[in-house]
Amino acid sequence: MSHGSTHLTEPLHSPQAAQFPQARSRRAGSALRSLTALIAVGATATLAATTLFASTAAAATPAPAPVATPIAIVAPTNVGLFGAEDPTYDGVYRQSLAILGLLDTGHVLDIPAVEWLLRQQCSDGAFTAYRANTSVACTPSSEDENATAIAIQALVALVRPTATAVAALKHFQLADGGFYDNTAFGPAASDANSTGLALSALASAGVNPATVTSTTGKTGDDYLRSIQIACSATTGAGAYDSQGEATLHANDYATVQALLGQLGTAFPLSPATSTGSTPACPATVADAATSAAAATRYLAARLTATKGAIPSAFGNGTDWTTTANAVIDLEAAGAGTTVLAPALTALEAGAKAYVKTAGADAPGPLGTLLMVAHGSGVNPTAFGGVDLATALLSTERVASAAPPTVEPSGSPIATPVATLPRTGSSDAMPLGAVGATLVGLGIVAVLMSRRGSRRRVRQHGC
Repeated sequence: MSHGSTHLTEPLHSPQAAQFPQARSRRAGSALRSLTALIAVGATATLAATTLFASTAAAATPAPAPVATPIAIVAPTNVGLFGAEDPTYDGVYRQSLAILGLLDTGHVLDIPAVEWLLRQQCSDGAFTAYRANTSVACTPSSEDENATAIAIQALVALVRPTATAVAALKHFQLADGGFYDNTAFGPAASDANSTGLALSALASAGVNPATVTSTTGKTGDDYLRSIQIACSATTGAGAYDSQGEATLHANDYATVQALLGQLGTAFPLSPATSTGSTPACPATVADAATSAAAATRYLAARLTATKGAIPSAFGNGTDWTTTANAVIDLEAAGAGTTVLAPALTALEAGAKAYVKTAGADAPGPLGTLLMVAHGSGVNPTAFGGVDLATALLSTERVASAAPPTVEPSGSPIATPVATLPRTGSSDAMPLGAVGATLVGLGIVAVLMSRRGSRRRVRQHGC
């Protein structure tokens, strides 16, 4: 458009037009002819635009009416996952705890929450901490024993098959009878936590842990007793160390996870019948039962000494996860309310802080407290001022809003009238506007020609 305008107006400013009066007459005639041509072009463009829009509008209502096709929506991978935090290191673990806690308190899970966990399982039955892309095959180094063991317990609670997961779990057992977590950060080495989780998973799946042996005939119980502090020790008697070392040290978190397995108990728990007292630490620890008795005695003494709140091993404050699991262990062992009461009071007092991670409700702690509440007979809807199940369910990730649905079958589908983009550029101008613009430029050309002619007449006396 800019080049056409220059071509039309440039002759009116040439020097020859001022010198020869006869040329002015030719210029006026030329301008008139240009105007006529422009009007014709504009009319043609306008007609073309009208025809284009009319044909487009006519195509908007085809006959017969097409049948509507539903839009297939693929759910994002993490729909159904509990918790807003990054699941990279604990996705399967926290999902399993959430499922166990909700089922333990009589809640019905929706399909996305269950399917999320099922999709995480590897083809060989194991689980990783989290699979961002479940279409990518798992590798041995990515598979995680802790995630596998806790997921087995969730699968049992969901009444889902566990045979392949149990078979995969057995691959984590080492020659000493213990189980290791993973090899992502170093060589495989047995530890109390992984071994206790494995024993609980086996028990939940109906497998006797004593029948699962290593290449040397060792069991998980053999390993745990090898890292348990003797009852004759002056400190830490009955506790487990995290791993074997020359001098054993009591590790509270290792003890609470190992003890549940030694008790032959798994998540979720039913309310236990209290025996009214805790057992003494036996003089001889020779099997899983006596090992469990010694560890139970240690935890009862530990909770009493700390007034129901086991301190963190990494600094100031309370280790609420260890405290909660200690209560679950003692509930399973039927230790009695005398020991549990202070711990329950402490947990309720710290519940609001415990269930938050970076200001958001955390599914792992919420699921754990649901099991604590159920096993202790405490109302889970008002546990320390927190409605545990409601808070946990609110963390479930949901699909984003679905796009508008298509019309019902048999109804016509309206097709929008095609329009050029409104970019503000003259190159995107509709055809009707092009025609109008050409007409306008022609009128401007004629007016400028007349104005120039009168000015030159005054200047040259013509």
